[in-house]
Amino acid sequence: MLLTLLKKDMEESNIIMKKKKLFCVIFSIFLFALILISCGKDSDTISEETLNTSDNGDNENAETNQEQKPELDLPDVKYDGYEFRVLNTPSSEMRADTTIYAEEETGDGVNDAVYKRNRLVEARFDIEIKEIVVGRGAISQRATTSIRSGADDYDLIMYSIDEGAGIAQNNMAVDYNEIPYVNLTQSWWDSDMMRDLVIGGHNYFVTGAFSLAHYGKTQGIFFNKQLLQDLALDSPYGIVNAGKWTFDKFHEMAKGASKDLDGDGVFTDKDQYGFMAWPWIYGNAFIAGAGQQMVSKDENDMHVFNLNNEKFIQVFQKLMGIMHDENMLYDQGGGGDFDYAPMFVNDQSLFFSSNMHSAVSFRGMETDFGIIPLPKYDENQNGYHTYVFPPPVMLVPTTSFDLNRTGMILEALCYESTDTVVKAYYDDLLKTKISRDDDSEAMLDIIFRNRIYSVTDIYYMPETFEQFYELCRNKDANIVSWLEKNENRIAAAVEKNNQAFSDN
Repeated sequence: MLLTLLKKDMEESNIIMKKKKLFCVIFSIFLFALILISCGKDSDTISEETLNTSDNGDNENAETNQEQKPELDLPDVKYDGYEFRVLNTPSSEMRADTTIYAEEETGDGVNDAVYKRNRLVEARFDIEIKEIVVGRGAISQRATTSIRSGADDYDLIMYSIDEGAGIAQNNMAVDYNEIPYVNLTQSWWDSDMMRDLVIGGHNYFVTGAFSLAHYGKTQGIFFNKQLLQDLALDSPYGIVNAGKWTFDKFHEMAKGASKDLDGDGVFTDKDQYGFMAWPWIYGNAFIAGAGQQMVSKDENDMHVFNLNNEKFIQVFQKLMGIMHDENMLYDQGGGGDFDYAPMFVNDQSLFFSSNMHSAVSFRGMETDFGIIPLPKYDENQNGYHTYVFPPPVMLVPTTSFDLNRTGMILEALCYESTDTVVKAYYDDLLKTKISRDDDSEAMLDIIFRNRIYSVTDIYYMPETFEQFYELCRNKDANIVSWLEKNENRIAAAVEKNNQAFSDN
């Protein structure tokens, strides 16, 4: 677990000062520079106008003016020891840090920050935060059964966003716009998620600083500095800053890195590769990095499926040609449980695409590594985009009968998290796990500047995600045939979804 693995082990003061500089930049980006922006109007792509990108993706506009944190304007009320009940899933099953409760202070930075945050809010409202933890496979049934029975069992459900879509679609989640005292324009709420996942003006899928999981689910590309040197390749940092980190450049660098290390003539997990990633993520991540989605939105924030989206088709076909160029990509096969991180730690891949939470697995890595954003499609693309794999969100069930109380507590929890939990999380994770050089400061800025939540992956996983994954696994670039075959199924799901949310 992240809480037990992250330690502050920096010994030399000059390293500490460099890391403090990184923390200040990243912390300010997240907590003071986020703004609520509307969704794009282009039905075929993620609108560039809604994303704060520079022309070439460099860091020249990265610094933001820190704003003074506003006072929390909430009534002075007490709830006589009320238990604020949160249904949650363990971090180990979500592959991200889902920690929202701490029994006591232990000396661990994040744990103690969670403890402090909770005590502040509990004292303010005279409540007790109670966490109910169930396995990922059980949380859906537990939540659905409770809500449909009309039982007031939970005030908040920390639900995987792709699974939570059904709850919202069936009118079992509260629109955050209807929750009193919740101010979604404040920086302690995730404006990227609200921009991308609003549907028909409704915000059912919201997360804020109370939850760390959406930070950990943010995708980047880690690279091995020793292999980079062995292959006599230029540093990716300069390529990114020049706006030249593209599909083609990624391919050029990665294709020559694969080696049959054991000489048996077969490429297995014993050999070296140019690129590794979980196969059920990389396709979606690179396509989002190119600014594309299979299902997008119109000017009314309703979903649109465009069978003839030429740019999406072009991006997918190019991606398949790159990923399956001989033995550049390591695809383990089978299910999605194989852990690629140990191979990266063992210097077996030049590039490894994964989320920020993967840094936990790099603790014992002796070789230096760096981190860069997902590549652009080409140099004409206006800036870099970052894919966020569906994280847990904060769903408020319709059986939460006192929305005034729920709203005040949630607003306070997110507000108090900014100076406690988020600060400790970034201090520990970014300072001691991801950043091993000064250049990482600019790269992390770019990665977190423009995060994308995919409409397709979240609302239409049964209709698109698994089948799309199979296309990637089968090295099948014939996306046109697949789209034509599945057109009616996807279009019907989009129509049903739009109608359901229109009726809510």
